[in-house]
Amino acid sequence: MPFRVSVIGLGLMGGSLAYALKGFHDAEIVGANRSHATREKAVGAGAVARAYADAAEAVKGASLVVFCVYPSQIPELMRACAPHFMPGAVVTDMCGVKTRLYEKLTPLLPEHIDYVGIHPMAGKERDGFDNACPELYRGTGFIITPLPRTRPSSVELMREMAEYIGVARIAEITPERHDEIIAYTSDLMHMASAGLCVDFHPDMTLAYTAGAFRDCTRIADINAKAWCELLMANRENALYELDRYMENLSWIREALVHRDQMTLTDLLQRAGDNKREMLTR
Repeated sequence: MPFRVSVIGLGLMGGSLAYALKGFHDAEIVGANRSHATREKAVGAGAVARAYADAAEAVKGASLVVFCVYPSQIPELMRACAPHFMPGAVVTDMCGVKTRLYEKLTPLLPEHIDYVGIHPMAGKERDGFDNACPELYRGTGFIITPLPRTRPSSVELMREMAEYIGVARIAEITPERHDEIIAYTSDLMHMASAGLCVDFHPDMTLAYTAGAFRDCTRIADINAKAWCELLMANRENALYELDRYMENLSWIREALVHRDQMTLTDLLQRAGDNKREMLTR
């Protein structure tokens, strides 16, 4: 039977995946999206051969199904798609939070499919199919989060897919540990960037900005609905990292208040040393 991939959600991540998977196992790539305009664009651009309004129709006959939608939408879609999955199909999701999602999903998973989560460490400030591109995943990280029931062959398929779309670094980890680490490397970064832009100096213009401003505020141009959902879903881990960050900022503040140049220099040196160590990992 021909290999078919069904991409559920044709926004930035799903649209880019559909583009990047062209030729993978000589697969037919199909998609699903609620927006008629998005479906037309995806077919017209050649990202998918066909696009459906109904996800349950899109998964029929698919060897691989990838959910590229908000975490809150997946349980409902799983219920709708469950009767239509092909026996032996591998089903995955690209969500940035895993533990709570899988608590909801586990009772819903049909016995005749295999489920394994993934989290490509890629993205842009702007969402939607119009911003999708086949190079989005090239040179990035890719995390695989198997469930206890996941078959080794399904994990291997995810690794194969990751390499095909150009991923440079692959990690395999439990959903719980994934959420702990992501709270620092992604959640905290988005909260910090948003915090910098909740307010700003009234007299600033772009003439006063350079690389530091661009780097620190880039991801504040954010999909508020999506990130509210992600942060709430990983609330405990996000709060832990936010508290650590605020404590570190308080040390810097105290050094400034007390004109303690030695402590401030030590803190900045420690930050620089840690950053250089991160680059070796």
